[in-house]
Amino acid sequence: MDSHGCNCKNITITEGIFGEIWVDNNEGPMLVNPVPKIIKSYTITNDNRMEVVIITWGATIICLKCPDKYGHSADIVLGFDNLKEYMNPVTNPFIGCILGRCANRIKNGHITIRNRDYQLSRNDYNGTHHLHGGVNGFGRKIWDSYISGCAVVMSYLSPDGEEGYPGAVLTTVRFKLTADNKLDICMRATTSKPTVVNLSYGSMFNLAGHDAGETELRKHKILFNCDQWTFADYIDPVPTGAIRSVGGTVMDFRIPRCLGEYLEKVPSGDGYDHNFCVTKNGQSGSLFVAKAWHVKTGRVLEIYSNQCGVQFYTGGHIPPTISQISDSTDLLEDEEKEEVEGSIKSYMNDTEDEEEIKIEKSWKGIITKPKKLEFILGKQGAHYKKYCGFTIQPQNYPDAIHHSHFPCSILYPGQVYCHDLTYKFKVQLANFM
Repeated sequence: MDSHGCNCKNITITEGIFGEIWVDNNEGPMLVNPVPKIIKSYTITNDNRMEVVIITWGATIICLKCPDKYGHSADIVLGFDNLKEYMNPVTNPFIGCILGRCANRIKNGHITIRNRDYQLSRNDYNGTHHLHGGVNGFGRKIWDSYISGCAVVMSYLSPDGEEGYPGAVLTTVRFKLTADNKLDICMRATTSKPTVVNLSYGSMFNLAGHDAGETELRKHKILFNCDQWTFADYIDPVPTGAIRSVGGTVMDFRIPRCLGEYLEKVPSGDGYDHNFCVTKNGQSGSLFVAKAWHVKTGRVLEIYSNQCGVQFYTGGHIPPTISQISDSTDLLEDEEKEEVEGSIKSYMNDTEDEEEIKIEKSWKGIITKPKKLEFILGKQGAHYKKYCGFTIQPQNYPDAIHHSHFPCSILYPGQVYCHDLTYKFKVQLANFM
């Protein structure tokens, strides 16, 4: 473990080891000539007892502690205790990690750039759409890292063709915690070919504490600097291309709203998973995007960004639904089991072909049935369930590649993609929001 001090008003960075995995020479799964790869951790602290921990697996923020109005410090981001759980794609698709090469959804995983078609991996909505960079996007890669003064810098070179994307993309992320409790995340990317780049972060917050659950999440007040949203039908999360006003709808957070009063009013029935359009009014650079406040603890999170959109997700799909495969009919209900077994028995009585009987017995074993997990096991034994946390992700509009009136999401050689994201933490003593 190595500690580094700097001249930035007593900011301290401590480097450590979070775990070790075996990879091949291309940092893929362990196939041929495996080598060990250390996953590093960086703990950044300031004099206000704020603490941020980042690991090089997916450039993931695994811990963020800040005090409440009573001086009690708590970890306010969802996460896991060990590297194995962070690497589990079922229980941890994108919690806390960088989202890319393209955050959010691309319809049917298909893009066209300069009259050339590219098929991306499809990992969302039952394999229909591309989400957050695909099956093994930026959040499931090992990032190079180093300490630069009072900041931690991580980088990753995505090869041409990764997840179906054209062009090699070099991405650099710089993390800096300031003395006034701001976490600045500066994301930069360049490419060798025209490609889609849209980066954001998947940190899930609960300002009452990562293990406070739905009860405290509902008590949060939310405000957005957004007067429009990209309409998406509740049966499909990808925007249709229409941009609608938030006025008079459940999407209107232009004044602070108590989250618990609106979750059930969202047509999907699973809370929010929608993109809002940031109101810029001709301004450039980083702007105020959103504010979240937990009254009881007084913790306040303000988010600033230079991006035009912001995805708001309230954890309605936690825990995920998985498909089970069984070697018997055990997954079926009693009536279903009797029907299947009866059909097989009748078939076997009517045929004398032993090969056909073998085929039918094999068919019997291929039974899949969706199963909803009861919870995700998080840090310190916490049970993460529906509405246990929220995430506010500044980014470009979802599926922008397919809508010419959306901001352009294509990065060309010679250009530099820039996303400056800031999480600012405060304590609010009085109830005047």
